[in-house]
Amino acid sequence: MVASPVSSAAAASEHTSRALAIGVMLETGRLQDALRDAEEALRGCNDEERPILLCMKCNALVTLGQPLDALRVATAARELALPMGRPLLVAEANLALSFALQALEEHDRAIDLAAECEDIATTHQDQELLARSSRTLAISYSILGRHQQAIPILERVVQQLEQHARTPERLFHARYSLINARSRLSSTDRRPETEKLDTYRGLLADWLAFVEDVEARNLLRLRAMALGNAGIAARLAGDNELALQILARARDEEYRLGLRGHGAVSESHLGAAYQALGRPQEAIAAFRSAIDKLKEGNPRDLAGACEELAAAYESVGDTAAALDALKQTRAAERRLRDDAAHSAAGRQERRDEVNRLAEQWTRLASEDGLTALANRRAFDRKLAALAEAAKTGHPFAVVLFDLDHFKQINDTHGHAIGDAVLKRFAAILRSERRTDDLAARIGGEEFALLLVAASVEQARAVAVKVQKELDRVPWPQIAERLVVTVSAGIACSAEALVGASSETNAGDCADALLAAADRRLYAAKAAGRNRVVMSD
Repeated sequence: MVASPVSSAAAASEHTSRALAIGVMLETGRLQDALRDAEEALRGCNDEERPILLCMKCNALVTLGQPLDALRVATAARELALPMGRPLLVAEANLALSFALQALEEHDRAIDLAAECEDIATTHQDQELLARSSRTLAISYSILGRHQQAIPILERVVQQLEQHARTPERLFHARYSLINARSRLSSTDRRPETEKLDTYRGLLADWLAFVEDVEARNLLRLRAMALGNAGIAARLAGDNELALQILARARDEEYRLGLRGHGAVSESHLGAAYQALGRPQEAIAAFRSAIDKLKEGNPRDLAGACEELAAAYESVGDTAAALDALKQTRAAERRLRDDAAHSAAGRQERRDEVNRLAEQWTRLASEDGLTALANRRAFDRKLAALAEAAKTGHPFAVVLFDLDHFKQINDTHGHAIGDAVLKRFAAILRSERRTDDLAARIGGEEFALLLVAASVEQARAVAVKVQKELDRVPWPQIAERLVVTVSAGIACSAEALVGASSETNAGDCADALLAAADRRLYAAKAAGRNRVVMSD
């Protein structure tokens, strides 16, 4: 059983009272109320609040078993957050996307997005966001069977959140994930069951301690799921009397909270505990109840419950009923095979939709929201790739541009005119670029060109042409007395590779090249602006 992500924003600046209220509903198991309130809030919210409310709606949809709808909602949240220039809000959308992707078993994509969140958290020195992002990574690692990798990460996350959690619920979710990962690891232990009793007893103690802690916080959904896991651990540890008590309570709470599938699984384990205690009639009643609720659910769980029901009937000598239960088992197994066959097309359709949405958010992640040029992240990736290729004889040049007196333009003419200037300059950079070249906005009024297979003289010719195109724009038609010029600094890969070997780090070459272009840009500024400098 996987816990939902803590449903609140990464930092206080991203909080809204409505988002917090919806988060409380999710934590206390009021899932339909949370979804309804999220939808109602979205109808009347402002643009600033919309992304985080969409994240809340995504989390509610995933928990209610609608992950593909949730993925679409989280994609919309990310689209809105990116151009706002609020990285912490982008991280919230990423975590919501990861939650939906995990429910869709698309763990590779979830891991990529969580890693991006870690980068944002590190840049902004947000320890809590870093811990939440690492937890998301570890959950996918654990589900993929990489328990030895997941467990140390989750142990570190718990320690981080003990110091940095802004709300205690986040710590509880991390603890739940850690115990769950340890439970998954125990299920892969190939030792005989009798030799694993101490492991199961340890897990039982961990789950019961956790249940006691979350009860004090009224985290009802988390408590119900933890109770179910505790009951399973008790049964595997051989304490079937305790398992009966815990599983009965878990079943009742899960059904009350609308967690029908979880409740049916708990009831099936309850039947197994009754059977182990020699109480077959009660076992039969529990199995029959679980089977009734699993008929429209997971056929694998259904087949397992039917098989155990058959064994319970056999133990009381009711061979006819046992045979009927076995028939149900075979029917469930056939349904499992049929579902696998019939759902292949559905899975492909779902995968196509995930791929389409992934292409959409990947493009947006690499694009500047105002100018539609590549952003700094995309620029850095391209620069690193070109620096690596330059080591094997593939030269390139970088041109850094800075719009002259841009702050004065904003102060004099207003930000709307400033934005218009940025967009017009971006259009000039974009025009006549070759397919392999890259035009990027890397700062407020700072731009860059990466020119493949270009010498420093060719790069200078491009920069001068950009200046001339900029000079041809009828700026006074946009704003009275508006004048726009640009300065540029150029560096070529050959100069960064002087004395380099095949062992030279490409990142160091890229840094050296960027530093050289930056020095020359500032030299152009110091020399009076509206100049191109290509050497020190």
